[in-house]
Amino acid sequence: MHDVDVVVIGAGAAGVGAGQALRDRGLSFTILEAGDRVGGRAFTDTSSLPVAWDQGCHWMHCADVNPLVAEADRVGTTYLRELREGSYRYWWRGGWLKGDDLAAADRAMEGAFESIYHAADQDRDVPIAEVVAADGPYAAGVRHVLQLMASGDPENVSAAGYGDYRDTEVNWPVLSGYGDLIARLAADLPVRTGTPVRAVDEVPGGVRVTTDRGDLTARAAIVTVSTNVLRSGALRLSGSGAQAISDFAEQVPCGSYEKVAVLLKRPVPEVEKALFFTIDPVSLPPVNVQIAAQTPRLLISHLGGSLARGLAKEGPAAMQAYAMERLKMALGREIEDEVEGIATTGWEVNPLTLGAYSAARPGFAQARRDMIAADPGPITLAGEALSLSFQATANGAWASGRDVARRLLP
Repeated sequence: MHDVDVVVIGAGAAGVGAGQALRDRGLSFTILEAGDRVGGRAFTDTSSLPVAWDQGCHWMHCADVNPLVAEADRVGTTYLRELREGSYRYWWRGGWLKGDDLAAADRAMEGAFESIYHAADQDRDVPIAEVVAADGPYAAGVRHVLQLMASGDPENVSAAGYGDYRDTEVNWPVLSGYGDLIARLAADLPVRTGTPVRAVDEVPGGVRVTTDRGDLTARAAIVTVSTNVLRSGALRLSGSGAQAISDFAEQVPCGSYEKVAVLLKRPVPEVEKALFFTIDPVSLPPVNVQIAAQTPRLLISHLGGSLARGLAKEGPAAMQAYAMERLKMALGREIEDEVEGIATTGWEVNPLTLGAYSAARPGFAQARRDMIAADPGPITLAGEALSLSFQATANGAWASGRDVARRLLP
């Protein structure tokens, strides 16, 4: 006799999606979460600043085909359907680009992604750096955005793997918080927080799940932790599918992505109509800054790849100094006097995530495709890393969890 039909490990978007599907199928299950909250990498922070902000995912990507839009409507989540005109600005070498210069910067950015998708259409499983031009006046800004989009450096990310993402370019910010949305979706699910899972072992007739609060037996387990947590060895897996999961985690690891949120006393007139702007000193690494749609006086600096990893390991003070130095370049040194509060993320050093979201290494684009197509065994994997068309997104994670749960067990 098993304790439940299925144990779901992790209460992020994938775990919640799996739980919803298992509930709909009438299967008994429990969701075990090591942390003290639901959401995983979807986390709406309500305590570090006087205003709420998303430390993790914030945008409903590909919103025109994103199934979480309907879920958001069902539970009363608020989001912005329309983006403001003139939503992007670019500060370069001491001034804001305008007219033809801004158009040239836009073309450089668009050209980089066209090159990636062209390579992907040819199934060129090579580093992004091999297919994107590394020169030109806006190369540093382009590289920085690529680091954000893949959460990794272009040398370490497969162009073919990245190109599996089917971008409709319709992206809506979640005003009430993406983490809040995932928590709402989990409200009626059997989640046990503060329950770290140490091992999942395949045993005759099912699995044994070892936790800090005792063991559970089940017919199957769905593992939704990040690939970097799997790579760390913090969760031990044994059984017929364990090696395939371990290999996949090495081939499709999580990169690095961090944020620095700066709350000002008032909005900044120079960029009040923008949603994003890039600060590119050229002589120093750049930064991409989001103006929060829900709170226009909140500026969120985005850091990706090796830049994010290095600053995160130095700590919050280094991250804050980096962001403020560049904000002062573009907005004037007096901006420092307007700061009401400042907060940082720490996904890279958080033992429950150990990074941001996944990207296939060069040469391993097929790994994601093969893992998705594999028949789920008693121990199976779900999450954003297992979404082919919507990798690196909350909706991809949620859909992956639901798909695995629907295919699991007769």
